[in-house]
Amino acid sequence: MARAGGRDRGICQRKDRPGWWVRVYLHGRQRWFRCDTKSQAKALYGRLKAEHREGKFFDKPQAVPFREIAQDYLQAVDARRRRRGDDFARMNRWVSAFGDQDAATISPRQIEQVLAQLQLQGKQPATLVRHLTVLKAALNRAMRLGVLKQNPAVRVKAPKPNNVLVRYLTDDQETRLLHHLPPHYQAVVLCALNTGLRQGELLRLTWADVDWNVGVLTVNETKSGERRRVPMNSTVVGTLSEVKAARTPHPQDRIFPQTARCVRRAFERAVQAARLAPFRFHDLRHTFASRLAMQGANDRTLMALGGWKSPAMLSRYAHLSPTHLYQAVEGLTRLGTVTKTVTKRPANEEKTQKLLEDMVSRLGLEPRALALKDRSNRIYQWLDFAKVSPFFWQNQRFSWFLLIRWDYNSSSLCAHF
Repeated sequence: MARAGGRDRGICQRKDRPGWWVRVYLHGRQRWFRCDTKSQAKALYGRLKAEHREGKFFDKPQAVPFREIAQDYLQAVDARRRRRGDDFARMNRWVSAFGDQDAATISPRQIEQVLAQLQLQGKQPATLVRHLTVLKAALNRAMRLGVLKQNPAVRVKAPKPNNVLVRYLTDDQETRLLHHLPPHYQAVVLCALNTGLRQGELLRLTWADVDWNVGVLTVNETKSGERRRVPMNSTVVGTLSEVKAARTPHPQDRIFPQTARCVRRAFERAVQAARLAPFRFHDLRHTFASRLAMQGANDRTLMALGGWKSPAMLSRYAHLSPTHLYQAVEGLTRLGTVTKTVTKRPANEEKTQKLLEDMVSRLGLEPRALALKDRSNRIYQWLDFAKVSPFFWQNQRFSWFLLIRWDYNSSSLCAHF
């Protein structure tokens, strides 16, 4: 530590004040810190000067209420979203729990207590995950802006949701549901069943989005924010043709003028009348993907038609019907299946192995471990040909090296001499 006139610089004793004092300058202003001993004052002075050189702010941070962080986050998120207010109810739950508490003092235990209260209220694990995600996002934003130094929510383990729900309509259930729906709502349900579009995507469609020549619907606003094109089958074409014939629409008019609230209420009443509860409008999308899967559509086709980005998301929708599973296992009970697959193959393999050992011993080579995989009949035919071929056995005076390999690409046995 620098000394001026035999005294330690930045450390002194003040008149009529006990202890040792440390003096530093911060932003042109003089700051004093009191210590009990001179050794403590020296250590504090060195630490403060080091932090000042590193550009660290060593003043006591001001308390920031959690309510302010939550409000700033909601305003920033709603400014760049098309649909505003999605996180308001979830964030309001955290504001009611923490309120004006300093955000830096929020502990993981407090967060877990709020999640436990939500679980006692009957909330599903997926709901708890969404609440925790909103809280993490708000506190992460506060860290990026320099308001907080750490995020206590990252140390909270999120519950594991189980969203694989087997909810899809059979043909009979579909007929009952359409029967209890008002006529002007049946078109929306039929298009949802045959296109897999979400409710918001259907209600935002305009007549300009319908390409009658190609038979494609263009969805401009999707959940992922990307435009995609959905093919129309004959049911969708016929339904939209009837809707268009009932009125003379403008190209910019919406195909389905009903609001989301009206569609939801009418759909819920029809579900209750048809005794299909619990069944939601989004489960029509489940039905779309499940029917395609039962018809044998592969994962790539399902992802393209439904607009899913990964097979993990697809597994939540493509539920196979139990009837198809029963038919698959019932195929194992066919007469003769076990006998053909168990007894015939070992006999062929034993015969082939014996011929290989006989041929290798005639060439004077030591037996080698040969990998034989399936298709034993083809190996047997090749060995039988080599056994009777004069050219194969006439040139034993040369040093032959026999390499037998199985070519998986061409499914043939190749011999190199």
